[in-house]
Amino acid sequence: MKKNIFLTAMALLVSSATFAGGLLTNTNQNVAFLRNPARSAAIDIDGVYSNPAGIAFLPKGFHLSLNWQAAWQKRQMISSAPFYAFNTNGSGITENGTTYKKFEGRAQAPVIPSFQAAYVINDKWSVSAQFAIGGGGGACEFANGLPMFEQLVGGQMASTIAGSVPYSYSLNQNLTGEQYFYGIQVGATYKIGKHVSVFAGARGVIAKSGYTGAISGITVNGVDASVYSTQMNQAIAAAQQYAAAGDMANAQYYQGLATKAGTAAAMMSDYNLDCQQSGLGITPILGIDVNLGKLNLAAKYEFKTKIELENESNNSANVDALMPAYANGAKVRSDIPALLTLGAQYSVMDNFRLMGGFNYYFDKDAKGSATAVAHNTWEVTFGTEYDVNNWLTLSCGGQRTKFNFDNGMQDTNFNISSLSVCLGAKARLCKILSMNIGYMHSFYGDKTINRGNNIIDRYTRKSDAVGIGLDFHF
Repeated sequence: MKKNIFLTAMALLVSSATFAGGLLTNTNQNVAFLRNPARSAAIDIDGVYSNPAGIAFLPKGFHLSLNWQAAWQKRQMISSAPFYAFNTNGSGITENGTTYKKFEGRAQAPVIPSFQAAYVINDKWSVSAQFAIGGGGGACEFANGLPMFEQLVGGQMASTIAGSVPYSYSLNQNLTGEQYFYGIQVGATYKIGKHVSVFAGARGVIAKSGYTGAISGITVNGVDASVYSTQMNQAIAAAQQYAAAGDMANAQYYQGLATKAGTAAAMMSDYNLDCQQSGLGITPILGIDVNLGKLNLAAKYEFKTKIELENESNNSANVDALMPAYANGAKVRSDIPALLTLGAQYSVMDNFRLMGGFNYYFDKDAKGSATAVAHNTWEVTFGTEYDVNNWLTLSCGGQRTKFNFDNGMQDTNFNISSLSVCLGAKARLCKILSMNIGYMHSFYGDKTINRGNNIIDRYTRKSDAVGIGLDFHF
């Protein structure tokens, strides 16, 4: 149980806390996404990410997009268990005979930058590049800890030390995690004939993660670890005295008391987690676009990104003993799953367009705790754009994301299926400059997991994102 606490703590994800997309993939890498998420077949500068093969159909010359986004999310967990009633902090709530406690994590990413650049050289060749945060992008703080921490102390530790029914316990707990997958992408697009173009490129990924947290101030029946440490030392001294006197029966008895007190002291000592992780990866990317005038079709495939994170840790000794794989210098896999996107855009009229798309994440083929799921993730996107006049375009759309965690969901690693709605506008300020603004709100369901032993956890989220971007054409 204790080992599982910290193994899952190391898997703390903030990747989807601030962005839309899969388990470790951000798909809103341009503000245009916030006003219409169905960008997989769009012909615009944001296509450097969403439809790189479509860059061939932009006007000749240099195109540049500079973007700023901000996002906020709450992760909410309501956990019910009998032992919450024994917490002397009084944080458990009892209703209709059931005691539960609310836990909340807050993720904030006030500055999420990105840029896309493309140069359409001639009728055949185009080159493009971009920088964006392809995964992670913020810090998530659980100021009052997590249910798994409380369950360790109230559910197992207290009963082990105090008996089958703990009279009282208390603890202080907190956990903060942050994760950034910086992506630098380059590639080339080649136009085959009049209607078809293809793209080949690669994205270099720089992964940075950091986790700090603690379980401290643990008491059971008002007794802390120092009392058990004193009892252990006294029992050891008594065992040695009896052994020296030749009374082996009493020596063994007090040695047993020393072992029991030592175990209790170790269980109740502070647990401090302080781990920084870093790694590198390469993502090959292929794309194709078929432009049939009013109808544009596109597909993109991003290969799996193998990433091995290396730890720089300053954990307490008990954490390293429980979890040697995450001690200083150890390595752990955190692959970004392969991604297939399919998109279509149709011009109903010259000033009115409909878009749709499908994203499929090959989570099960990637290695790492984040991708240990029962099934792969899929998304459906839809959107529309209306040119009010020559300088203003209004747009809206939505995205349905379906995760498949089943009962493998954990406090530090949960994603809830959602429906996101987006709206915004694009204003053409002058011949060479346009501005995008957008807003996205995600509606999440909830997921209930029965852990057994009368422990039931319910998970949900709330999130919003806004952004503004400037597009240039020279």
